[in-house]
Amino acid sequence: MGVSPQKKTNSLLETLEHLDIPAALYDADGTLVAGNAAWAGLLEDRPWEGKRLRDVFPGALPDGACFPAGEHARPLRARTTLPGRDGAGHALELTLSAAGEPGVGLLVVKRSPQEPSPAQMAKELTLFHTFAGILSEHSRTEDILEALIKHMPPIMGVEAGWVHLVEQKTGKLTLRAEMGTDRALLGESEVLRPGECLAGKALSLDNPLVVGNASQDPRLCRAGQSMTGIESLAAVPIRSKGVTWGVLTVASRKPEYFSREDLGLLTVIAGQLGVAIENARLIEQLREKMREIELINELSGTVNSSLSIGTVFRIMVSEIRKIFQYDRASLLLYQEDTDNLLIFALDTQMKTVMPKGVTAPVEGTSAGWVVRNNRPWINGDLAKDVPFALDRKLRDEGIRSTISIPLWQDKMLGVFNLDSTRPGAYGEEDLELLLPVSKHIAIALENSLLFEEISRDKKEWEKTFDAITDMVWIEDMGRSVLRANQALLARTGLSAREVGGLRCEELLGRIGVRVEGRLCANAVQARRAVSLELKGEDGGIFHSWAYPLSDDEGRIYAVVHYLKDVTAQKRLEQQLIRADKLASLGTLVAGIAHEINNPLGIIAGYSEALLDRAKDEGLSGSPAFEDFPEYLKTIHGEIFRCKAILGSLLEFSRPHRGQFRELDVNELLKEVILLVNHRAKRLNCQMEFDLNRDLPKVQAEPGALRQLFMNIIINAMYYTPDGGTILIRSGYPRGAEPGEEDRGTVSVSISDSGPGIPAGILEKIFDPFFTTKPPGEGTGLGLSICHKIAQEHGGVVDAESAPGRGSTFTVRLPAKKPAGKGVR
Repeated sequence: MGVSPQKKTNSLLETLEHLDIPAALYDADGTLVAGNAAWAGLLEDRPWEGKRLRDVFPGALPDGACFPAGEHARPLRARTTLPGRDGAGHALELTLSAAGEPGVGLLVVKRSPQEPSPAQMAKELTLFHTFAGILSEHSRTEDILEALIKHMPPIMGVEAGWVHLVEQKTGKLTLRAEMGTDRALLGESEVLRPGECLAGKALSLDNPLVVGNASQDPRLCRAGQSMTGIESLAAVPIRSKGVTWGVLTVASRKPEYFSREDLGLLTVIAGQLGVAIENARLIEQLREKMREIELINELSGTVNSSLSIGTVFRIMVSEIRKIFQYDRASLLLYQEDTDNLLIFALDTQMKTVMPKGVTAPVEGTSAGWVVRNNRPWINGDLAKDVPFALDRKLRDEGIRSTISIPLWQDKMLGVFNLDSTRPGAYGEEDLELLLPVSKHIAIALENSLLFEEISRDKKEWEKTFDAITDMVWIEDMGRSVLRANQALLARTGLSAREVGGLRCEELLGRIGVRVEGRLCANAVQARRAVSLELKGEDGGIFHSWAYPLSDDEGRIYAVVHYLKDVTAQKRLEQQLIRADKLASLGTLVAGIAHEINNPLGIIAGYSEALLDRAKDEGLSGSPAFEDFPEYLKTIHGEIFRCKAILGSLLEFSRPHRGQFRELDVNELLKEVILLVNHRAKRLNCQMEFDLNRDLPKVQAEPGALRQLFMNIIINAMYYTPDGGTILIRSGYPRGAEPGEEDRGTVSVSISDSGPGIPAGILEKIFDPFFTTKPPGEGTGLGLSICHKIAQEHGGVVDAESAPGRGSTFTVRLPAKKPAGKGVR
């Protein structure tokens, strides 16, 4: 089957069009009947269809020349100049020959090389100069592209421009810079595949492409839609050393705008841009390597800067984030004893069911595979493939890709993970940096684990040091305090910082202890522990020990001081001694009281008889008997005084037989105050009260307890000067810990503003027959009886005093437990 002549001529025009050769068909009279797009572009806006060749190219063809149209017609060649749009003339070579169809000829136009016009040269020089300035000012690809696309369109007289660069991983074109008309309306999207739209076709063909009529050109994605007014486009591949980096595209609203000179200029600029992009990429790669080196150096310094793995991890991930994108970074510690993984550190803003402190099994996880094989693992896309079943938890939280690096330092320590919500975020090339990074992390982890073990031992020692309830401090050889425990800090009111540097004497002075000798010097000199009993300014008693500390070479470098407040212990010992004395006295009294009472009774009887006989008038009138009545009264009175003393002593030899019942201490105190109030007014003694109304009741014998309080209050009145004050308080005593109260005990304190009791006397005041009152004013049994009454009630009575500070007697009695409140 043959091909029609008309189809042949049309096919010939299309072939020449693809070669960008202007061509047209004419009839035997030289009238133009058809032409390709290159022909229309050559003539720009000039009308040509239906016109004669002589009119289109005046003077080009000789007069009388025949137009070759027959099958055997000889070709006709001619030269002419066609005025261009910019005013410059374009030299053309015309070839007229037979077209293969009867009566139809073919005109082929070839542009002759010529010097560019002054306007074209100015455009080229301006663009080259601008581009050179851009390259001198910028080194980053993004900055170069932004500057070029900003300055080039105005210089070339176009309305729009954009640059697509090839993504090395995908091979697709990605928009990197644009200016002017929205290229999306022409179908030039931000991401193009090779062969897609004009830029994609230029990339595929690796040749420049020019569009003169956008509304009709099929190479555009939206041919036939002049939505932006754009008519002309030129797309030029950006190449350098055989590598195509992208496509530069410019656009104009004028049809057939871009000339061959413009295309050549764009090709040169695109070539220079390719070199600039290649250099920028090389510089960026160099910078990337430098950043990697800096990262390694920074991580190396981090390992040496801190022994806390939490601190090291935070610094490391902040540095790693500068190079690697991640949504979750984690450090998993391998626990060999339980064969599982502990999430030791975590950096993420994502909500997760796997926070810090959660353990994960080794089996069924990619991190566990890394532990077992001591090799890194990369999950490319968890949405498509989950090799390990338990990694589905990561996928369910939005993680798409992961990279896990083993942490090995003589043994498996754990795994370092980076997770991303983007698929394919990590590849084999990332291991080049992450493997040395993981080495530093492993070193930091090992150091941290060793440090934490040492710190744990140190903390246990510190806790033990601070848990000691007695006062302990360490003193260097310069006699300055290095460290003190919490008991000492609480006693002195100093902080750990304030106590550092104080001398031993200053510290003891704050405690209120009188220093009697250099205890630490004795310990250093003797090279062994020494002890000493110290006295407090308020009458307290302290036992002090000093222990020298020696290093491995036997040199003493510090002294440990141990100070124990034994005041309460001493008081207890005194109470026990006192109780023993009372018991011995009771035994003695029980054995001899009746023996003494019987003679006293007989003597008392005879003294009474003699007093009766002294009333005889015969005797009373005798001068020799004048003093007898007075002597007899004195003898009688002293006998009964002896009997009263014996009666008091007998109280110690037999238990009190009173009836115990529930009592309100406050009410009992009020009764006692009523009894002694008259004496207080007579002695000009001010009574003050501070009674706690919420105290529980006590189980006691009213008479005995009344006697106890009355003895102490009367004793306080005796020693309180004229106009002095006695303060009576009731409440709860302080507990073992500061700020706490012993709610199981009721406390009553009686304080006076008297001269106080010297320390040497204070420890004797509860002894039987001991008194500081003048003879005849006291027996020395009042406080002893008070002590015995308190003891019979399961309580205790103590005294605190110092010369010039008055005295305070405190009675503590067990509170009665509420009904139903037992100990479980």
